[in-house]
Amino acid sequence: MDQKEYLALCREQFARRDYAMTKDMNMAELVALIQDSASKIAKALLLSRLEEDPRRNPKEAQCRQCQGNFRIQERSQRRLIQTAIGEIEYQRAYGVCDRCGHSGAPLDEALGIPAFGPSVDARRRICHAAAVGRSFDDGREILKEHGGISLSAKHVRKLAEEEGALLVKGRQSEVQAYRQRPLIARNPQSPELLVVTTDGGRVQIRNENPDDRWKEDKIGVVYDALHQPQSQADPGDYEGAKAQIKTYVASMDPWESFGWMLRLEAERRGYSRAKTKLFLADGALHIRELKNLQFPDAVFILDWAHAVQHLANCAKALFGEEACETSGWYQQHKRLLWDGRSDEIIEELQRQSRRLGVPEKGEPDSSPRTILHRDAYSFFPNNKKSIDYPAYRAKGWPIGSGVAEGAIKQFALRIKGSEKFWNVANTGAEEMLALCALYHSEDGRWDRHWKRRAQPR
Repeated sequence: MDQKEYLALCREQFARRDYAMTKDMNMAELVALIQDSASKIAKALLLSRLEEDPRRNPKEAQCRQCQGNFRIQERSQRRLIQTAIGEIEYQRAYGVCDRCGHSGAPLDEALGIPAFGPSVDARRRICHAAAVGRSFDDGREILKEHGGISLSAKHVRKLAEEEGALLVKGRQSEVQAYRQRPLIARNPQSPELLVVTTDGGRVQIRNENPDDRWKEDKIGVVYDALHQPQSQADPGDYEGAKAQIKTYVASMDPWESFGWMLRLEAERRGYSRAKTKLFLADGALHIRELKNLQFPDAVFILDWAHAVQHLANCAKALFGEEACETSGWYQQHKRLLWDGRSDEIIEELQRQSRRLGVPEKGEPDSSPRTILHRDAYSFFPNNKKSIDYPAYRAKGWPIGSGVAEGAIKQFALRIKGSEKFWNVANTGAEEMLALCALYHSEDGRWDRHWKRRAQPR
């Protein structure tokens, strides 16, 4: 389309909004008409730009991979491509490098157009819909209604998982490089307070054995925060340090390898330079091991809600679910925990455990004797240094892992569901976790990712 044809199209579309033609239209109909005209003009402008580009049909070209001579094989190869402004068809030369064998279209490579599938701007919309919808079918509906892109749910899934696979591959390379030579923090700032927190969720996979259908996904969050001392706050009133910018890591990998991903993310956020480093989580053994291996210099804080849940379980084990003594004992010892009197809690739990006796071999984890013995001689003594809540309040540190638990719920909206089945533990779910982590991170990496993807290949 030359300039004359383009201007004629613009005049035609402009005339469509003439009052005489549109006097019986309501606002919604007027907007739809104008959007349709704008779409036609935008497509025409894009096609005109592509047709005028000298790289569409160059007399000679250089290979972008080895800089050798790029031999043109077809001068007018047609391509139909989905873009954010609709589907367009254009023509361009296509060739091959005789030196390295690389093949492609010089115009596509110069403009950053993917060799296959939609354009990068359309891929961004597709991946956004796949990440924010609760299913790929939701993503399809979002694209159709808000993006004007018609794809099947299966196609949305294919494209989203392809993008996620690129993220996973890049992350693997970065972690491998970091393990060989730990990087110096790229963040030029030195955070006053940097918090690392993590937790695990559940993902359902296709498996013939129903007892082995659920697998664990791991979500890690790194955020900077501002100190907010509140020494005299009562339980429920303490706010502590507020999370500022949160970034995420998510994977189906085992905890050991996931720890390396989380450490690398922390380093990107300035972990090595942070003045105060905290690791906030529940007391699960695998999370403790991750902390000790990857964040040995961080102060470990046991999640307050997790600690008081143990007290609640002990109260029920002592008096029963419905007994009136249960609530009184729980509230009394919750206050002791809040005031930092952990020695008194441990002494009381050990006294009660001795009264009930040591659990017998094979006794279930839910039995009162098992619960009391475990918390009296293991959980609270082992976590004594991590439950000094008065000291944490005085410094204005966070004491709850709500950020990690919120992330688990947020990711579960997309990944988990009674009718959501992933093929295997490391296919599909892994890619979508990586895509969701990219989207939900609050440091602008989603925009940076698509800006890089749109660069010439």
